[in-house]
Amino acid sequence: MPGWSGKILRVDLTKGEFSTVPTAPYQSFIGGRGINVKILYDEVGPEVAPFDRENRLLFGPGVLTGTLTPTASRTTVTTLCPNGIIGSSALGEYIGAEIRHAGYDNIIVQGKSDKPVYLYVHDDVVEFRDAAKVWGSGTVETPRLIRKEIGDPDIQVVCIGPAGENLVSFACVRTGIQSASGRGGMGAVMGSKNLKAIAVRGKRGIEIARLEEFLKVAGETSQALLKHPALQIPVTKMSSLATDLNDSPNKRGVAVFGNWEEVDWDEIDAKNYVLGGREYYEKYYLARVGCAGCPISRCYRICDDPEAGIGAAKCYSQPMFTFRVWNRDWQVMEAAGHYCNTYGLDILSTANIIAFLMELYHRGIITEKDTDGIAMKRGDKEAIIATIHKLAFQEGYGKLFRDGVLAGARLIGRGAEEFAMAVKGQELGLHEFRGRRGTALAQAAATKLGGGEYPHGESVWSIGSKSKEAVYPPSYEGKAEMVWEGVNTYKITDMLGLCKNYFAWAPDRSLEYPVRLFSLATGVDTSIEDMLTSAQRVQTLERAFDVMRGIRRQDDTLPKRMFDTVVPGGPFKGEKIEKVKFDKLLDEYYEVAGWDEDGVPRKETFAKYGLESEWETFEKRLKVNKG
Repeated sequence: MPGWSGKILRVDLTKGEFSTVPTAPYQSFIGGRGINVKILYDEVGPEVAPFDRENRLLFGPGVLTGTLTPTASRTTVTTLCPNGIIGSSALGEYIGAEIRHAGYDNIIVQGKSDKPVYLYVHDDVVEFRDAAKVWGSGTVETPRLIRKEIGDPDIQVVCIGPAGENLVSFACVRTGIQSASGRGGMGAVMGSKNLKAIAVRGKRGIEIARLEEFLKVAGETSQALLKHPALQIPVTKMSSLATDLNDSPNKRGVAVFGNWEEVDWDEIDAKNYVLGGREYYEKYYLARVGCAGCPISRCYRICDDPEAGIGAAKCYSQPMFTFRVWNRDWQVMEAAGHYCNTYGLDILSTANIIAFLMELYHRGIITEKDTDGIAMKRGDKEAIIATIHKLAFQEGYGKLFRDGVLAGARLIGRGAEEFAMAVKGQELGLHEFRGRRGTALAQAAATKLGGGEYPHGESVWSIGSKSKEAVYPPSYEGKAEMVWEGVNTYKITDMLGLCKNYFAWAPDRSLEYPVRLFSLATGVDTSIEDMLTSAQRVQTLERAFDVMRGIRRQDDTLPKRMFDTVVPGGPFKGEKIEKVKFDKLLDEYYEVAGWDEDGVPRKETFAKYGLESEWETFEKRLKVNKG
């Protein structure tokens, strides 16, 4: 079975048993996220709650993960999330390749252990090991301890930190230096199963159907990526990141100050807001590294922070722990990112909650009495770092937010709910949605919320779009088709195991190379259109899964602030989302997707993608819910 390993590992934590099932019945869903979604749809009904034993936690390396395909390092983690709907979030580095080399296409985790355990998977053997010695450890220390116990430094580990153990709804699953499956609370589901980590060692290869041609095309792809102009600039201690961050407010309009709040950009000198970047890197920068099989190899910046120690952070931590929390100090930004990674907290959700608390404090809705004596002043270091600790360890006011910012706002009361920036129970992330209609539509209606389903620039995201008007961020024209194309294109990367940055670096931003490599690896001749159809098949099941859990049109929206207030500065100054036009975008998106006016996939849409049996399941479950 070239390309695929041919087996899926199923682990039952309740019984302490493992088995395998064949991959072949799932091949129309390609791999990675696709197979994950199909299994979750089949096995987790609407009666199951996120922390029930019956929930599944699925790890899906892409079909090309573990091969020489450039950037193919990704593993998608999929589950019924703490917010009650489906979630998928990918991580990189080396764990996916190790799973593939151990002989598995996906891993299904079900049940719940009576005590903390970790799994040691080595080829055909799965050991259920006592995790008492690593329970409570951070995500950097846990892999070290496990490798020491097993006695193999080459073991790859995916694990949770204290946040996952404490069932924080935005806890991550982490691997390697920094890579995280951050959005959706995968770490909380893993913690609910008393599963601390999965350690993997594989010594098998992956059969490639047409090896010689595969190697040739993989080499061509690497060379094409390496010709990107940005890669011609040497990476030094004087990192360009120190200036790029301050460029973003005025040049790209990405920055959001505070909790999407009103602020005079000239008064705060937005274009030079964050201080000390170059000086920080001169003192503390160590290296930049990447994931397995990546010719770019520069996504993670490693620094020896004077407070948080040696750690790594990625792009999202910069704007989230500067603009979003009013912090101008580069060192505080790096330390905050390191602590989140060590504790296994999603950076986007964590910074969102801090920004929320700072707005409440600024407005006088809360005082130090509500936050354990800590004044939640804008940009205050103690407020930022203390909140991170309290969220991870569920101490003091951190307990209010175990289930997220919206749940915390309801517990606070006093009108706080108005300022909780969340969609479908999940905190909003990085983007200035008010000036980016496509990004706003994707955030509201796509089945994966937050960073990863779309990049910063809609001109990058709209791969293959023929409409210049559609790629202009403030335009409403052509956005529905562009978003549908975009979310399905990016779904393909999760199915194949590619990093989404592939499209930022590839000269033509096309699926041509990835689809060719899939065909050569598996021996199944596949066109771009075939691959998009497979992605749309997955998208249909994702939406159907959420519909069975009550999601409808009324949920496909954004916080009121996005419609009522304007962007205060930057290239999108004065922009806001017009509700009537946004509703029209939803109508158009539903029509393109094959959903009815309430966002429910139609019977003929299931049939279009060969999902007749899945329609029967969908229909039965809906009837049970109505009854």
